[in-house]
Amino acid sequence: MATTVISEQDLKMDIIDFLKAKDTGALATSGRDTRVSPVRYFLGEGMDIYIHSDGGSKFDNLEVNNQVCFLASTEFYGDYQTIKGVQIFGNAEIGDLNSTLYKEGEKHCPFEHGEEVDKIIKITPKEIVYKDGVDGDGEKHRWRY
Repeated sequence: MATTVISEQDLKMDIIDFLKAKDTGALATSGRDTRVSPVRYFLGEGMDIYIHSDGGSKFDNLEVNNQVCFLASTEFYGDYQTIKGVQIFGNAEIGDLNSTLYKEGEKHCPFEHGEEVDKIIKITPKEIVYKDGVDGDGEKHRWRY
């Protein structure tokens, strides 16, 4: 079966629309150990992802290795092919409460959060894999910066 051809602009809009419709994902980091953390996220400019956090070993990992994988998806619908999701491979930066990066992220944050959230992670994508097995063709489509 041939892969469906989708324009770069349509793929980008499908990815952005999906990411805007969700706010929960999983952040994978690797450095001192390997960790996958459930996170609440929001979209910044383009396809940059922001994540507020109050700490954890993901920050220890990011000090060693800033390459991350982020996943946002639907649940599976009956089988292992019927799912819709976005997998982002990119680089992460950390900003503390009073940093420029934190303030940049706050401009885009659509939800309230407490003062205990004193760090922000910004993920800049290098490659994104989008799959729509719910409403689309079920093929994996790759978007690269």
